[in-house]
Amino acid sequence: MDPLSLAIAGALVAGAATAVSESATAALPTLWRRIRERFSGRTPTPATEAEIATALHEEFTRDPSFRRECEDLWNRASTGTVTNTFHGEAKNVVQTHEVNGGLTMQ
Repeated sequence: MDPLSLAIAGALVAGAATAVSESATAALPTLWRRIRERFSGRTPTPATEAEIATALHEEFTRDPSFRRECEDLWNRASTGTVTNTFHGEAKNVVQTHEVNGGLTMQ
């Protein structure tokens, strides 16, 4: 499975529509709309992350121009976002992108 299909499928299932930049604000809803349009009327409708990723991968293979469009929108939506990956054990984990002013943690 290609990384783009997996990333978009994961974001769709998680409802990751949080955008940081202005371009992301416009790009993400446009991406979701284009995917909904592409798959409207198909039965059965992909519902799980794996089904969505598989359907996207198949569609991207069938239509490279749709893949390029989705990849462009995904990249614009991802600009300025933060990705936090944590492995291990911790009492607290804090994620931040930009702090203006002071930050005190105790």
